[in-house]
Amino acid sequence: TTSSRYSDDLRSSATHVNDGSVKIMKVTAYCPCSKCCGKYANGITAVGTKAKAGRTVAAPKGYSFGTKLLINGKTYVVEDRGGAIKGNRLDMYVNTHAEALRWGVKYLPVKVVK
Repeated sequence: TTSSRYSDDLRSSATHVNDGSVKIMKVTAYCPCSKCCGKYANGITAVGTKAKAGRTVAAPKGYSFGTKLLINGKTYVVEDRGGAIKGNRLDMYVNTHAEALRWGVKYLPVKVVK
């Protein structure tokens, strides 16, 4: 089941940014640990799926759940939200906290591929 903290996000995510352009976005990484996810450290996304490295990305409310984003030549799916994920920012899911730390902060071109 989806946590109640996501209910507002689920209702408000009916629209997404999709003008076909490429945007440079701040991209960070997160894992299922308590340092990254606090009390929601269970690996379950806002849409109720199990987060998967190389697929799951947390995006601001302007992107509908299920939106596909092309980042670094790979397609990711918006399946999650996060308290700090606002504006021009994404958070990619990785398997371990060490991977998240290694990723750091990158500014990458991002395109909605639908």
